[in-house]
Amino acid sequence: MDIQLTTDNQKCFVSTLSRLRESSKDAVVSADLSSVDPYTLYMHVERPVQDKFVSILKETYNSDDAELILLCGSVGDGKSHMLSYCKYKYPEMMEKFYVHNDSTASLYIDKPATYTLRQIMDDFADDKISESKSKVILAINLGTLSNFLEADEEGRFSKLKEYVDATGILDETIANVETNRNFHSVNFADYHLYELERDDITSKYICGILNKITAPVDGNVFFEEYRNNCLHCDAKDSCSVCFNYQLLSDERIQQGIVRAVVESIVKNKLIISTRTLLNMIYEIVVDERFWNRGSLEPRKIPQKMTSINYCEALLPNTLFGKRNCSEILDAMSLVDPMQIRNEKIDDFFVYYENSEDIIAIFEENLPDYLFLLKRLKKLNFSDKSTHPVKEEILKTFVRICWLSEARSDLLPRDKDYEEYMRALYFWNTGNHLELKKVYNVVEKGMLAWNGKVNQDEMQLPIGSKKTYFHLVQKIEIKKKIDNLPNQAQGELYSFRDELRLKYKYAGSCEAELDVDFSLYKLLKRILNGYVPSINDKRVNVKCVEFINKISQGGTKMEKLYIRDQSQKIAREYRLSYDEDYGYSFEVMD
Repeated sequence: MDIQLTTDNQKCFVSTLSRLRESSKDAVVSADLSSVDPYTLYMHVERPVQDKFVSILKETYNSDDAELILLCGSVGDGKSHMLSYCKYKYPEMMEKFYVHNDSTASLYIDKPATYTLRQIMDDFADDKISESKSKVILAINLGTLSNFLEADEEGRFSKLKEYVDATGILDETIANVETNRNFHSVNFADYHLYELERDDITSKYICGILNKITAPVDGNVFFEEYRNNCLHCDAKDSCSVCFNYQLLSDERIQQGIVRAVVESIVKNKLIISTRTLLNMIYEIVVDERFWNRGSLEPRKIPQKMTSINYCEALLPNTLFGKRNCSEILDAMSLVDPMQIRNEKIDDFFVYYENSEDIIAIFEENLPDYLFLLKRLKKLNFSDKSTHPVKEEILKTFVRICWLSEARSDLLPRDKDYEEYMRALYFWNTGNHLELKKVYNVVEKGMLAWNGKVNQDEMQLPIGSKKTYFHLVQKIEIKKKIDNLPNQAQGELYSFRDELRLKYKYAGSCEAELDVDFSLYKLLKRILNGYVPSINDKRVNVKCVEFINKISQGGTKMEKLYIRDQSQKIAREYRLSYDEDYGYSFEVMD
């Protein structure tokens, strides 16, 4: 429900911002033209996934063949919005197609959704497709598509199955060729909220949304309400909502928000829909005290806020300092720049704590953001009673510095994260020469999983960690690069968001391991001496299975090394097996 806040017949800006909430009627989108209005048209941001869909439409709508366009993805990824927008934008082409937007819904009261799906797909069965002229756009999630093909015991849809296998839709690979006479697909899972570049991560989509909300142009209801109401409000000089909108309009802050969102997506494997993203923007601009206002008039809320409340309500703090609010803001708190620790930032914290002129620190480092301190300038920061406020201002300072990149010397970027994202780019472009370090980290990290040993060795688990004896075997493992994609270098819109690394072991055996950022980070920690916990192994069970698999190809059936660590100088023994002479036990020099 939209919030309607009025004071003296003046509409509050919060009321307009509430259109961004998940609970707003504007958040509900259908695939028909009823969802298209001036607001949705203005808020529309072009995406590469739409470009691909439109290109398929142009290729197929005048064809004499049967044409099935599969829109694959998950709930809330924008399929419905794209379909409604294209019906408005390209009516002639869209009218040629029957659109089924929900493959889990039934068109019949007394029959399941699977029956409806079989009816829709019937013209694309092997025995009918050559004579059919049907044109269908089917929005379907990957699980439903997989179940449909698995249920085809008679093999009526073998041609469709061959197409799905060839394109790698179900096994999360990026196909180089998707040409087919009758079948086409747009997989939303291949298109992310961000783009990969060689030395940077960007998001034209998130930037586009932020710009739509803040652009000073006619047709932008948010800016118009801000200009007409917010700027003339009696509470504007102490209202966090007013200042937050100003911050949100700053290009540097927008870029910082994009970096924070993308980093949260990668590090926490978040799936963020447009609806979720818009709701997050609302929650970081409008403090929760405005949500749960009761009978209090909105222009009186800033007056009721303490200085600490005010600081907490500022955008940098609502972005990084909110927990148990929403999944995305919980994830944001995990990339909070306040968690950065190095010698320079520690020294700065000491300097700040001993300083009585907080305003001067802002003037020196953040001159463009002094407006945030309007209501705080009169405070005496030498007074102990203001120390909690001083701490909140410090959080504000650090977080704005990170968002605007004003003090990159104090707040450097996460090197492991940057290293992983560069590797992701090179993996998707098939540049194996740039992946040498990544392959080595993963290989050596796996060998050291049960304990650090010499090169090309793996320690075998024998129960108690307290024992002085270690069982060690030689492992021969080599990287394979024949599974790398071959995309052209440049800005990547469609890509795999995990590294799929392939190794050869035990002579000719091969296996692949999916490496996300958290696993990559863990393997680097293991190389620095960290011992994986039970929880680490539970979370990374596929990695454990992979390590167990390659360990089976070791030398333990022929040679097993026993190291005695109980002495000051470790002693080593070798247990060997020879087919002619049996077992032998040797003391190694």
